[in-house]
Amino acid sequence: MLTNIIIVLAVLLVLGALAAGVAALVLRGWAKGVLAGGGFSVRPLTAEQLDPFLTDATFAVTVRREFPFPPHKVWDALQLNGTFSWIPLVNGIRYRDDYRREGASRSFDGFLFACEEKIVTMAQHARLSVTGTRISIPFAIDAFAQDYKLAETAGGTALTWTIAFRPRLLTFLPLRWAAPFVKPFLSLGIRGLAARI
Repeated sequence: MLTNIIIVLAVLLVLGALAAGVAALVLRGWAKGVLAGGGFSVRPLTAEQLDPFLTDATFAVTVRREFPFPPHKVWDALQLNGTFSWIPLVNGIRYRDDYRREGASRSFDGFLFACEEKIVTMAQHARLSVTGTRISIPFAIDAFAQDYKLAETAGGTALTWTIAFRPRLLTFLPLRWAAPFVKPFLSLGIRGLAARI
């Protein structure tokens, strides 16, 4: 009897590992599709829609970190190709063109997730806001945005980073309750920016 239970558990474990491997391959294929200019469309936001969206989105989380550098140094680090590549399984952000201005496109390349974004607000050394245009996971997200605000402090620069999204389905779920669980991961992610300055 115990041997049969062990065999069943072993088979389930192997099947689970195979399913996880197949899912990882599918997710990576979708991510590569976005990086090649494909993917699944999301509703892009305009500069006027951005601030209301950041406060009213189904999910939003904000983290703040101070850096002992002036705003222009932190700003320059945010503009580099490869930002966030210090996070495991993330290749970072890549700009499509050499220019960094409103309307420019950039892509986020994670091993299992990728998205295409467009800059909608750029105030030199003060604010960078992007909206999503394409995403690798189908039918998941209606719209998403990121907002980076820099403020000079006595000791350097305070960077406030907000990520917000609205799902396509199940919009009634209280996803904002998950923000306290996501916040530590974003804090760790933004901490690595100091190594790029």
